[in-house]
Amino acid sequence: MPQRNLVLFDLEWNIGYQPYTFNYQGVQQTFRGEIIEIGAVKIDEDGNVLDTFSIHLRPRIFRKLQHHIAKVTGLTQEDLDNGDPIVQGLRRFMQWCGPDAEFAEWGMDDVPVLKQNLYLCNLDESRPTVWYDLQQVFLREHPRKEGEGMTLESVVTRLGIPMDRPFHDALSDTLYTADVCRKLHLREGLAAYPTEDEALRQSLCQTPGDYRDFKIFRGYVEQYAWRVDPKISRAQCPVCGADLTPDDIWLKRGSNSWYTLAQCPRCAGTGSEAGKGVFQRYKLARRDGLHWSFARCVQMPTAEHLARWEKMRTQQIERMQARAEKQAAEKAEN
Repeated sequence: MPQRNLVLFDLEWNIGYQPYTFNYQGVQQTFRGEIIEIGAVKIDEDGNVLDTFSIHLRPRIFRKLQHHIAKVTGLTQEDLDNGDPIVQGLRRFMQWCGPDAEFAEWGMDDVPVLKQNLYLCNLDESRPTVWYDLQQVFLREHPRKEGEGMTLESVVTRLGIPMDRPFHDALSDTLYTADVCRKLHLREGLAAYPTEDEALRQSLCQTPGDYRDFKIFRGYVEQYAWRVDPKISRAQCPVCGADLTPDDIWLKRGSNSWYTLAQCPRCAGTGSEAGKGVFQRYKLARRDGLHWSFARCVQMPTAEHLARWEKMRTQQIERMQARAEKQAAEKAEN
């Protein structure tokens, strides 16, 4: 089996004192941060370091170093001013990684920032296509206990790894990540790593529950496409196949999950299992910082589910009415 091209990387990025938005395929996006430092190592599947990469970049958008970033990273304005021009630096980094690179990071923050920066530098933002959150690989072997942190420094401390390098330095943090990888069964962890489809299914279809007709829709730049694109918004009754009619009220559950009770025009009021309605559920995800994926399913409700829905729906309506009354009162005063 050929050696996989596995790149561990860490970014430090600068932020502005005012938000910056940019147009991506007709939709305004908020810029998460401009990369000012990259540290990366190529490793084998045992975590052994094969090569290293380190570079400071000179930003074009957020040119003034934000004071909080300076405090956390130890970088100075001089470091930014003397860095490689960001376009050339990013091009060098992606060439060093190679077209077949699989990226891995501690957490899931850096790939979206990388892709946004590549796009704004007119470079190919489609790479990487494969990347791993090494926190999830770590948790597979070391389930989190109450009170345990998941910062890189806390995990390095927990594993007894010598701390002879600074933290919040991009290359140093990447080398610490490689140290952690050598303490893990990395091959097995990467082999067992869930695909995006599997992760979305696990998030949306939490056990226990009777879930059906799971589907994923990818490549959208507009967050609310799931509500307006009929291909996504229109679900079918799992009993008879008729188009479901969603309730006007949608409830949010957790992070970027929404659901409502939808009715089937054929089954409503009948003795079928869809007679009292079915839940229509969505999970929204934007792993790459640019494109949304939407997972959809329907869930057959229990009596307990229906009672909870009615209670929470009533509470949501009361909140909406209170906001409307407050806004009307403020408008009258003005």
